[in-house]
Amino acid sequence: MVSLPKIFSTDDLLIVFTYAPAGLGHLRVTDALYEALPIDAKPLILGATDTRITWLHRLTSIHPFLRSLMEWVQQGKPQNIFTKYYRGWLRSHHQSLYKQFSLLIDQYLIPTKTILVIATHFGLAHQLAVVKEKLAQEKKVKIILVVQVTDDSPQHIWLVPGADLIVVPSENTKQALDDYRREQGFRPIKIKTLPYPLSPKLMENLTSEEFNNKQRQLDPTQQHKINLAIPISGAAVGLNYFDQFITTLGKLNSNFEFLLASRFSAYTKKFIFKMAQKKSVQIYLDRDDHRVVNLYEQLYKQTVVSLEITKPSEQAFKVLLDPAQRGGAMMLFSQPVGRQEYDNLKFMRERGLIPNEAEQKQLLDLYESQQTPLAIFLEKIRSWRGVTVPSDPKLAAEFVYWLYQQRFFSEMLKYRPKAELSPLEVSGQGSTKFWEEVAKLLE
Repeated sequence: MVSLPKIFSTDDLLIVFTYAPAGLGHLRVTDALYEALPIDAKPLILGATDTRITWLHRLTSIHPFLRSLMEWVQQGKPQNIFTKYYRGWLRSHHQSLYKQFSLLIDQYLIPTKTILVIATHFGLAHQLAVVKEKLAQEKKVKIILVVQVTDDSPQHIWLVPGADLIVVPSENTKQALDDYRREQGFRPIKIKTLPYPLSPKLMENLTSEEFNNKQRQLDPTQQHKINLAIPISGAAVGLNYFDQFITTLGKLNSNFEFLLASRFSAYTKKFIFKMAQKKSVQIYLDRDDHRVVNLYEQLYKQTVVSLEITKPSEQAFKVLLDPAQRGGAMMLFSQPVGRQEYDNLKFMRERGLIPNEAEQKQLLDLYESQQTPLAIFLEKIRSWRGVTVPSDPKLAAEFVYWLYQQRFFSEMLKYRPKAELSPLEVSGQGSTKFWEEVAKLLE
């Protein structure tokens, strides 16, 4: 194996991360990969300047009709039509990105022979695939484009002709994208399955004292303060849901402490001011997306977090962490928005990381009849890292409190992953494995 510090810290290599402001997910993945680089590397981060991406992402996330329309064009024949025209539009609107990269190369102080571009958004990836050959010829540099897919969702738009490597979280997604490539007659593209990249900061092991703290939090006989994290999405989705969830759960048990990590914007302002009035709520807040991601990691660094409620977006892949790790909170998943979030839930269910649909229904039935789930699910509980919660926020809070009282979360701390799980898909080492794979391209 090559030496990663040596390969990534040479003066003639320039590493550039590109991301688009379509929510915080792409930025979180960028940050995870950035943090996993050897310390001697000197990467740059280049964000898209088109703020319409953020506006469109929020609109299709919160508007019921537009959300349904977006989910419709993410499936079957509509997906093929949408992908064809959207890909064509992206690849024909590359002038701004070309100018950015051209200026970057001209102004970079150290002469470079190779530019390694890491793209965590398909839009920029398609545009880069078009301009990289032109830039390589004009500037006399070699450009390598690596695309990291940010959900386990084999949507055709993630197939980027001209990419040198596409990294996906599962073999299913790899096969689906490769099948689509062949159907469309594109040249072969290297597609590699690696575990989803997570921040090294979340992978740190808890001290024995910290893990004991987590055990006490989830033990209903201890009456200990229970830290529950709530990251607010970049599109500010579900604010009313979280408001009612916090209010209901706080009334059921005053030991719950809610830790909000959010961007301060016109969309979140009213919600943040309302939450600031609650004694049980701590707020981690910033106007800058980068700093919001750092604040979220800081939250986990400063506090032993035992539970987290979130949409099943990129945050869902924290189920790959062990409860004894800093980011290994018990995950509570609210209703999915967009095909990619349904696909993420499917990934977790198929690998036994959360209850499948039949088990979830059985759990809800047991809750309604106020029976104990432990006798029925004891062995399965210890292989689960999360659970979905009802779409009604008050019912969700009551369901979570019932699971807490029934020692459901306490048993989940005794996590034992299933032996048959593939290390290519289920591991907390995705960020490290990513750079090991990329190093092979540079040899």
